[in-house]
Amino acid sequence: MDKAPGTEPSAKSTRDDVPLRGNKEEVRIRVHDHDEHTFEPSPPVPQKPQPFNPKKHRYFPIAVPVIMIGNIVVFIMMMYYNNCPDHIQPGRKCVGAWMKPMSFQPWDENPMLGPRAAAILKWGGLLSSLVTDKGQGWRLVSSIALNGGVFQLIANLTALLGVGLRIETYFWFTRVAIIYATSGFGGNVLSTLFIQDQVFVSASAAVMGLIGASLADVLTNWDMTEWKLLKLTDLLLFSLISLGFGLMPQVDNFANAGGFFTGFCLGFVLLMRPQRGFKDTRHLSQLEAFIVNSQDPDLPPVKMHNKKQRSMQILASIVVIGLLAAGTVVLFINMKVNKGCSWCRYAACVPDLKWTCPGPYRTA
Repeated sequence: MDKAPGTEPSAKSTRDDVPLRGNKEEVRIRVHDHDEHTFEPSPPVPQKPQPFNPKKHRYFPIAVPVIMIGNIVVFIMMMYYNNCPDHIQPGRKCVGAWMKPMSFQPWDENPMLGPRAAAILKWGGLLSSLVTDKGQGWRLVSSIALNGGVFQLIANLTALLGVGLRIETYFWFTRVAIIYATSGFGGNVLSTLFIQDQVFVSASAAVMGLIGASLADVLTNWDMTEWKLLKLTDLLLFSLISLGFGLMPQVDNFANAGGFFTGFCLGFVLLMRPQRGFKDTRHLSQLEAFIVNSQDPDLPPVKMHNKKQRSMQILASIVVIGLLAAGTVVLFINMKVNKGCSWCRYAACVPDLKWTCPGPYRTA
């Protein structure tokens, strides 16, 4: 049967999936908006390297809590050994006698609420003649763990919380432990050189080392330090408290000064922070680090430490190593460096206040 005129198939297909063919080209016409299409994912956009952020490297402190617990445990054991009621002289009275073996020596003997000098010496206290004449050099280290009384213990624990934790959260436990121990040793060397015939503890010398190191941290990392005025204020406050205890029996300001200076030098050596804008690539391989540092041509690579920091690090290293070595040598050859120093004894204990300074003093 013939088709009526004008009923020829249209050039355009009425089916959606039928393509138009002609002139060697194929064209598909999209009719429905809900057709499925597959798109290849775009390549990931490389992230720009981030400046070094010390907060990302914080961790749970180890050194400071261990030091604090050690100080408390040693003090309790030393007080139990002291046993004031069994060793008090007739007619004298222990402070807090109701605590029995844990009671304290009379106020005029130990105004910091602590043990007698003999107990401190038994537990590793510092005495110059035992170090130089008896070869007991281990006392230069053992006395770092000793506190002269409750007041000094509380002050040192507070300084450890305020200063020690702040350093450790940025620089980890190894550096804090090195500064603490070395500063206590340096303070003991200076104390033994200038003060003889007096028993001392030196936990505060080690704490003063952390204070000195924190001051060096603020100075050498000035541009990266936040709350500068607040940090300097609390460092000054802790220093004055420690020096105040140094005017009492069994604590020596020569040790405090030596510990502070040792820690101050070690702060320039060990507490350098990366400069602002430094790209932290230490966790990457050498090739990856090169790529990261070349991603942003508008941001030139920033070195981890600047020339000022490096210069201070080298100078402080020479000073602290040289002084510690020289002081130790002079100490063990028993050279009298305090000859003619009539005021040295007042740095160890100021008499005629509310306590009795032990003696005798030897200044010649």
